[in-house]
Amino acid sequence: MKIPKSLKDLAKSAETIVYIENLSNKKGLMQTLNPITKLITIAAMITSTLFITKLPYLLLICPIPLAFAAASQITPKQLLIRTALIPLFMAIISLPLLFITPGTPLWTTNINTLNITITLQGANQFLVFTLRIWFCAATLNLLILSTGFDKTLKLLSTLKVPPIIIHLFSLTYRYFFVSLHEAQSILIAKEARTYINNHTLNLQTLKAFSTILATLFIRTYERSERVYLAMKARGFEINQTTKYEIPPLHTKDLLFTTSIIVPFTYLALI
Repeated sequence: MKIPKSLKDLAKSAETIVYIENLSNKKGLMQTLNPITKLITIAAMITSTLFITKLPYLLLICPIPLAFAAASQITPKQLLIRTALIPLFMAIISLPLLFITPGTPLWTTNINTLNITITLQGANQFLVFTLRIWFCAATLNLLILSTGFDKTLKLLSTLKVPPIIIHLFSLTYRYFFVSLHEAQSILIAKEARTYINNHTLNLQTLKAFSTILATLFIRTYERSERVYLAMKARGFEINQTTKYEIPPLHTKDLLFTTSIIVPFTYLALI
């Protein structure tokens, strides 16, 4: 994916990142597994990771989602792009751990009368927390990328997840693309009226982005009202769900689940 150079490129890049159906149709490792197998395995991986507190063990398991992605014909870059912002946000939140955790001083500086010290134990907790969040986000993304959004929602429906949650996820995903296309239309209209030869992503274009967002909010709100009324006129009910017939388990599904759950459980217990 190219680095966005304008607002139109930025909107197009966002659509490319969110759209996942083309990846779920590939013939890779995760795509050929039973959806229940993938759900149980990834749930066990995430649960075990929450009990792993040693940094070397986390560093050992972090390449696993990337390896699974490569085996599923999903490039590690595609997985990293989709999970980059989550650990970055969590790293900012957990930044105080570097300074408030007592322990062996790793780096010290003085600003006027303020003494700032980063401890070895604080750095360890910071890395453990950030890597754990990234691993959980990466494995969940791997589940959705390899299964597809529609099949994932049908699987949740079969597992008796409340219909309102499923419809919320479904509508959010569907109308994200509608909002992006609406934003692209607004950008084309803006450029047609205020032509600038140098279409670059700079401070001026980012300031104009606030006006575009306000217009987009009004247009999407009006469209949501029209869509809801049209759905109600056609007999839409919130309790309507689509059942998904789960395929039978095979030997490779059981072998895959066992080969993952056993070592992860061992790392969580030691």
